Amino acid sequence: MDRPTTIVLAISRQFASGGAFIGQAVAQRLGLRYTDREILANAARTSGVSEDDLEGREERVAALWKLAFRQFSLGPPEAPFVAPPLRTLEERDLFALESRIIREIASRYDAVIVGRGGFHVLADHPGLISIRVHAPFEWRVRRAMEAYGLAGADDAAETIRRSDKQRAKFVRAFTGRDWDDACLHHLCVNTGAVGLELAAELVTTLVASRIKAREAAAAAT
Repeated sequence: MDRPTTIVLAISRQFASGGAFIGQAVAQRLGLRYTDREILANAARTSGVSEDDLEGREERVAALWKLAFRQFSLGPPEAPFVAPPLRTLEERDLFALESRIIREIASRYDAVIVGRGGFHVLADHPGLISIRVHAPFEWRVRRAMEAYGLAGADDAAETIRRSDKQRAKFVRAFTGRDWDDACLHHLCVNTGAVGLELAAELVTTLVASRIKAREAAAAAT
């Protein structure tokens, strides 16, 4: 019997918009595997490079995503994960390694994947649900101070601007499209307008409906 298609929620989010909060809430409520830093940890274990070093490389990687696509074949989601025998990683190698880890997770588990281009890496995955979480700038400034302990509004604002710039460049290089393009995703949620709890409830309902539809289809066969 064929394995049922996994349902994978990929979250692309602005800094301090609540994307991780929503992802954790959905995973907890529906019993899904939550992956965020786990992808980085797996890459570190595989490569023998520390998480701190890989995280620094992630921050510099945007300009090389496009080059990586030309040089690495990621294979179908069902392909076994074969890690490259690397002890030091160039940015393009890190991209390929993390993409393979994402595909491996998606081939095995119902999961929530936050960031790391999951919405694009899994674009051909039939069980993908892609959402973008965003919020007004001032709302994010307040939340950044509350949730991340940033010292003041100026510090929070600068962190948000820097993150927005890096992520916009990443998506442009990665997909050739604008970060603000709603057509990249199945659903866009403004947490500043609806609040974190309602946003989590809306996304949970969406994912739960896809799981229910899969179960109904399996029962009918």
